[in-house]
Amino acid sequence: MTAQFRDAGTEQAFRVSILRKVQEDSWLTLIVAAAGMAMFGISDYGFLGLAREFYLLLGIRATLIATCLALAIVLRSSDALLTRPWLLSVAPALIATGSLALIAIRPETLSTQLIAVVVVVMAFYLFSPILLWGMIGTSLYLGIGFLLGAWHWGGLPWETLRSYGLLLIMANVVGYVVARRLARLQRQQFELLNEERRSKQRLLEEVGRREALEKRLRIMADTDELTGLANRRSFLQRARTAFDTERSGERPFSLCMIDLDNFKAINDRWGHACGDRVLREVAAICLRVFREGDAVGRFGGEEFVAALPGADMDEARRIAERLRAAIAGLRLDGALAEMRATVTVGLAEVRPLESGLEPALKRADAALYQGKRSGRNIVLEDIVPDAE
Repeated sequence: MTAQFRDAGTEQAFRVSILRKVQEDSWLTLIVAAAGMAMFGISDYGFLGLAREFYLLLGIRATLIATCLALAIVLRSSDALLTRPWLLSVAPALIATGSLALIAIRPETLSTQLIAVVVVVMAFYLFSPILLWGMIGTSLYLGIGFLLGAWHWGGLPWETLRSYGLLLIMANVVGYVVARRLARLQRQQFELLNEERRSKQRLLEEVGRREALEKRLRIMADTDELTGLANRRSFLQRARTAFDTERSGERPFSLCMIDLDNFKAINDRWGHACGDRVLREVAAICLRVFREGDAVGRFGGEEFVAALPGADMDEARRIAERLRAAIAGLRLDGALAEMRATVTVGLAEVRPLESGLEPALKRADAALYQGKRSGRNIVLEDIVPDAE
């Protein structure tokens, strides 16, 4: 009947969305109504002069004008639509009462007043910000009151009253249908805007999920799942990028190959779960010891690798010795309390004429295995140039 949303929350949200417009429309409508009633006072003087009826009408109009202006001020700055919607029916009810008072004062102008009543009824429906039961009741109150007043004070015959009644019924029906249609259109537009916002929100959420998934996939593709270090492919990519940057400035560049000693014996004695724990602890120590900007990765199995941009062999050895000592001092609790881990480290510095990392990686790996043969838990550097 009122074209309102069945859900109270949705209806409230709709009213919030149109509150500002309703405030402005209500203010403008009441100001225009007050100005119109003031101008009708001039016509009252023309018809009645300074008779008693004129002063009576003047008092009625002054009351209505003051009420309209007061309501205009209140409605423009308040949230009456949300909290006190009945205020929107106060001015129409007073205007209807004032219109009915005219019948008692000037019953000889019923035909003119009928036109005014029809216009007022249509205005109630069309200028109502939303379709409220109060507006419907006010329009019916004005129409029925006019017919009763015309019968009581105007003494109109039944045939004339019936014609007036049909005209007022049509005015109410047309006004109601138009107002209900406008109310439905307003709410449909509100629903479409809400659906558009929801669609945009869903799209943003989907984009966010896809970006998070892509980021996770990139991390999975670049990261060793067990240790959290860069995997072999990602390490080589980062190391080559760092190498290209350092070589453009002719700065030194060193590599460390790190292998956990006797790792198979750890797995055999304490199990693979404990072996995995040791690998994670070694990876954590690598992250603490190596510098910011160094690239560290798991090369495979129990073997780790690090690229040290800007580090010559002396600097690389100092870092590697700190790493070897930190791992040798590693103490774990629980079942691994008796376990002692050590690493062997092979070092190599990229030579001036080398354009890539592969030769230095091979020399560092060779130094690593030389360290293994020399007794493990040692840092060994490649100091002998390749033979021609």
